[in-house]
Amino acid sequence: MEIKTLEKTDTKDIVNTFNQSFSDYFIPFELNQEQLTSKMIADKTDLELSVGVFEQGDLVAFILHGFDVRNSQKLIYNGGTGVIPEKRGFGLTKQMYQFILPILTKKGINKLLLEVIAQNTPAIKSYQQVGFKTIREVICYKGKAEITQTNQELVIQELKSYNWDLMESFWEITPTWQNSNNVLDILQSNNISLGVYTNEQLVAYVIYNPNSKRIQQLAVHQDFRRQKLASTLVSKLVEKYGNRLSIINVDGISKGINTFLTKIGLEPSLKQLEMELALDKNIYETKII
Repeated sequence: MEIKTLEKTDTKDIVNTFNQSFSDYFIPFELNQEQLTSKMIADKTDLELSVGVFEQGDLVAFILHGFDVRNSQKLIYNGGTGVIPEKRGFGLTKQMYQFILPILTKKGINKLLLEVIAQNTPAIKSYQQVGFKTIREVICYKGKAEITQTNQELVIQELKSYNWDLMESFWEITPTWQNSNNVLDILQSNNISLGVYTNEQLVAYVIYNPNSKRIQQLAVHQDFRRQKLASTLVSKLVEKYGNRLSIINVDGISKGINTFLTKIGLEPSLKQLEMELALDKNIYETKII
């Protein structure tokens, strides 16, 4: 077997191995090449920082890594780890990290992030062996939204741009990678973004992907909560795009948003653990034992 980065690997080979790896997953799913390419763009995937295991030239395992800089920190996001079924049990995930962590350290990466399904004990143990630690539990929701109360007097307009300094001031929680500001900047032309305005001042907003039917961010200024702003924003999406909605990786400690989502009819579909690994240049100059 050979372990190397993926910059010279054809996307067709990656999607084939991706689908084999997730064919018997907790929630089996399959992507075509276009869908995987879109996911890689959204995850800010850098194939030079991603890694794969090859056997006789065939890709049998991979880790897709996204790269971003936030608050002066260089971050890596694991957008997917996959091992084809017949190659499991050989510690390939750990071996891929043994290969890639020294490379990431030399490039000055500060931290690695990932999410893993809470019931996926083998994967969690594998990440823990590498050094990842759980930082929070996040919840995914989906279902048919039923909005019974709205505020028809609200002024709702499409957001032409994102004023993140203002919008972040509405937050109780920090979004995970896939719903983060830098990712949503890339996806702005694909998303629907609506805001509630009072005296021409933004006081609430929602960002929604009509292709995946997924809410990516929803926030209300703390002085305007419990006035049906969030319900009204979601009702506008339901009117135009249907009532089937989802939202992923909601921080479990946020009582407000979790209560709101269940109140409008969405149900928890999955719990995940967000994990991180802080890189120490002194530790990863040699391979993990």
